[in-house]
Amino acid sequence: MTHSSHDSDPDLLFACYASYNARFLQAMANLPALKPWLEPDRAAIREQVRTCLGIEDRLYPVVSGVKGRTVRKPGYTVELLQAESWPGVRCCANLYKPSAPAGAPIPLVVLCCGHGAGGKLNPGYQAMAARLARQGAAVLVPDNIGQGERVAMGHHHPVTPFACGLTIQGLIVMETIAWLRWAKALPDIDNTRLAAIGNSGGGTLTLLLAALCPELAVLSSSGYPSTFEWIARKEKKHCHCNLLPGIVGKLEMWQILSVFAPRPLFIFQGSEDHLFPEDLFYMVARQVGFAYAKAGAPDRFRFASIPGPHPWFNAKRYQLASFLAETLGLDPAEELSDDVLETLGPEETCYPIWPSDALTVDELAVRLSGRHPAPGLSLWDVYPPKCPLPDLPCPGLRGDHRQVFAQYEAFLGQSGDEPEPAF
Repeated sequence: MTHSSHDSDPDLLFACYASYNARFLQAMANLPALKPWLEPDRAAIREQVRTCLGIEDRLYPVVSGVKGRTVRKPGYTVELLQAESWPGVRCCANLYKPSAPAGAPIPLVVLCCGHGAGGKLNPGYQAMAARLARQGAAVLVPDNIGQGERVAMGHHHPVTPFACGLTIQGLIVMETIAWLRWAKALPDIDNTRLAAIGNSGGGTLTLLLAALCPELAVLSSSGYPSTFEWIARKEKKHCHCNLLPGIVGKLEMWQILSVFAPRPLFIFQGSEDHLFPEDLFYMVARQVGFAYAKAGAPDRFRFASIPGPHPWFNAKRYQLASFLAETLGLDPAEELSDDVLETLGPEETCYPIWPSDALTVDELAVRLSGRHPAPGLSLWDVYPPKCPLPDLPCPGLRGDHRQVFAQYEAFLGQSGDEPEPAF
């Protein structure tokens, strides 16, 4: 994209935003009226999710070489696991197990981490896992690509996966499903009682699992259900795991969540969540509730706006634990004044030192795709904005115009119905 002398004109910036506003409006006007209670439309929703994420059956990894050590806590144990997903890709997870005597198979909950500091060692995730283990569930808490112990892989900023036709979120989804398939093969796991839960970035992951993981019997997504269009239009630099290319104007969140019907689903958020508006949450809840009713399962969907902020906190964890107790047959949830009790220490990690030969997410993308993009790409190199890039300072803003416009292009994807920008 070349620059001309008028690129510093603020009027050009307004023209760019007006052009994108028109494109978003047109994309949403063209949103297909897919009905997730009808099987042909359910199949179309699943396929569109796979397309946006860059997922293909041949790309799924198999978790192997699992080993680790066990830490004992009151009422449960935690296995600190090392493993490999794709060849050369090191991964890790904590597996919480009840200390009850061996007997009947136990349910499994996959706890999908968001962007909480420390990944699976975040106190909020540990408190949720410990709660459920005491109630009689096994809880698997993997570190996502580039998070927790896997920071060296890259997560927030990589561009190479997109240049390879993949997405960071798609890779995370496939690896999470691989972990679930590994865990469900354990001899003490009840394959009929598998669940996934997650907040914020984990809410993104669980929403997508609603369409892509038929093994799940129960699901909860929190701190994310809203609309893709609203998220896409944020004028900030997104973590690159948030970028779902081409999804705006193709699908909305309520459609994906509704594919999970008639299985039990619980969505919730904090009433004071400043990241996701409460009005949008209630709109999604109404739409999903309607879809569940059309699917003949109105009593298997529930939602809640819980007083408090965005992260999981005690009251949220209690409501989620109560939902899982009912749907998975666990012991009743405890009402605690503070459920962040004993936690793993910072030294209780899966890898004492991250392996120097472990692949980064960029290297993984190249291996999976066979493509070799130029090094040092920016997002706007992969998704070039369809307007001149204003050379304007943006003091106090959360991302320069090149990044924001490239994100718009990513979310909008390619469409022949987009209005031509006038510059």
